[in-house]
Amino acid sequence: MTFDRDFPERRGGGSDGGGGGSYDPRDAAERRYMNDLGQRLKRLREERGLTQQALARISAVAADMISRLENGHYQSPGLRTLLRLADGLGVGIGELLPEAQGLRGAAPTGGGSGRARLFALIKRVSDDDVEMICGILESVLRARPPG
Repeated sequence: MTFDRDFPERRGGGSDGGGGGSYDPRDAAERRYMNDLGQRLKRLREERGLTQQALARISAVAADMISRLENGHYQSPGLRTLLRLADGLGVGIGELLPEAQGLRGAAPTGGGSGRARLFALIKRVSDDDVEMICGILESVLRARPPG
């Protein structure tokens, strides 16, 4: 799946008929987003002391794709690729993805991000720890006034 095939207007052959001469502010927002994604990927990888080759082995994603992502030269990673990278880094996909600002159809941020982080963390702990966390949550809920 390529970005141009899925969005033919990006090739300049879209409805404006101008052969790519028109400016679409989403293009700049998409480039910023992919650069931010690449920077996050690199930071998370380096924080874990991993080389691109090591992350490639762990995540089953080609090292050259990781390099292109980190350098902003790969513009359309698939969901499977992002999930594999996040899993290889031991993070939830929400920690890997930057907030989408200026992109059409961007998901609202803020309200659900804590839950996504919690679910990502829960996947990484033992069953005993999950039981302890459930106990803590139940205590918090009991301490709240009804309403």
